[in-house]
Amino acid sequence: MYVKNKKVEIEKEDNRLETNSVNSNSTILLSDFHSSLVNNETSQINEIVDNNSAISIAEILNNLSENEAILFFSVTNDVVKLGEIFSYLLVDHRTAIILTLGKKKLSQVISYVKDDDLADYISDTPRYMRLKVAAIIPLKRRKTIEKLVSYSDDTVGSIMTTEYLSVSKETTIQDVFKKIKREGEWLETVRTVYVVDNNNKLIGLKRLEEIIFIDEKKKMEEIMDTDFAYISSTADKEEAIPICKKYDLATLPVISKNGELVGIITFDDVLDVIEEESTEDILLRAGIAPTSKSYMETKPFRMALSYVIWLIIIALINTFSSVVVSYNSHLTSLLSVLIIFFPILNDTGGNSGDQTTSTITRALATNEITTKDYLKVASKELIVGFISAIIIGVFNFGWTQFEFHSHLISLEENQLSQISTTFGSISKGYLMIGLIVSLALVFSITLSKVLGATLPIVTKQLKLDPAVISGPLIACLMDIFTLIIYFALAGSFINGFNPDLLGVSL
Repeated sequence: MYVKNKKVEIEKEDNRLETNSVNSNSTILLSDFHSSLVNNETSQINEIVDNNSAISIAEILNNLSENEAILFFSVTNDVVKLGEIFSYLLVDHRTAIILTLGKKKLSQVISYVKDDDLADYISDTPRYMRLKVAAIIPLKRRKTIEKLVSYSDDTVGSIMTTEYLSVSKETTIQDVFKKIKREGEWLETVRTVYVVDNNNKLIGLKRLEEIIFIDEKKKMEEIMDTDFAYISSTADKEEAIPICKKYDLATLPVISKNGELVGIITFDDVLDVIEEESTEDILLRAGIAPTSKSYMETKPFRMALSYVIWLIIIALINTFSSVVVSYNSHLTSLLSVLIIFFPILNDTGGNSGDQTTSTITRALATNEITTKDYLKVASKELIVGFISAIIIGVFNFGWTQFEFHSHLISLEENQLSQISTTFGSISKGYLMIGLIVSLALVFSITLSKVLGATLPIVTKQLKLDPAVISGPLIACLMDIFTLIIYFALAGSFINGFNPDLLGVSL
């Protein structure tokens, strides 16, 4: 175990060195690039292209203007590399290139852009851009792209690629290698060889690293694995994550409802989904409507709109807190010291609920629990909530007494008079107020844990993203319930000590 962990540490260190190296080179190349483009040094530009990866070059171009990106595509000769670079450019840069670059050169570049990458771009563009791209690609490929674009953004079909290695069951291993040499350069990956029948139905597969050590004369039907994982093209793309994780897959075949092999998704596609879903969950939990574009690509108005929607919803929900306070204004008039403890009650209840929603949302996302486990989860959170509430309640009672007696809380003469009138004496009043606040916390925290477990599971059952039960949302709901509990307890205590006082106020 020690050796394995050591190996991982070394690999991570190597990755950090490589990343730093790339970033360092990119900084130097940016100035060289700009200078070469401005001075029309074609040979220098092509030399830079030859000596650097497509990702590094795209990163540099994204820091330059659209006009400079267009100029670069115009003077660069390596259309294969340009096709790869195109996939990593900002949407606005790609659009500018398509609208400006000569038709012949553009057609060559687009022919080397992966189908799934081109489909992703087209799906985010207006209709006139789709027509522009459709006009420069062959009919067969156009149909493939249109099929990919037709899938919903939330489905596996939207992230799969149709460029995979498939053979018939009669194909020998020797012929598989010949096909890899002939077509492999244009495929997304050749890690896995997929075996299909005459109707293109997936009947087996074999990883390339396993095939290497097998007799070349053997046929695929003799060595293929018939027990394999797969996913439907219409399944939610999040469902691919646990499958790839469970079976440790670098590629996952995608099949139609008829069992036909329609594409594959690779580990980098899955990583993109993980990043996308994590980002979406983080934004939702912060009360922000997610957008399909990156931070730098999102326009200020669109970003403001993503904030405003949730802020308005939260403001509307908070109205009910105001309603609860207004309906119990007679209690705060009799005992204004009650208002002092609003923050601790609301913040503790909201934070407690947010802890649970975060835990349950994560457990649902990783399939650690399902909606069928609700009773077990709710029962567990009820116990956890009660234990936590008792501990916090006891602590809070002691803390409120310290606040009162150390004068950390500064009370005016009329407030002291209210306490004495209501409970008979100031010292007894301190004890009763501390008990009211502490009991309110006990009930609030216990309820928040159960509610925090219930809402994500109910949301999941309704086929919605549990992350919509965001931190601000659960906090707002708990504010309302906590105030109701607090005022109910305060009213009961006041009525118990001085029923006439409460009666007169009513």
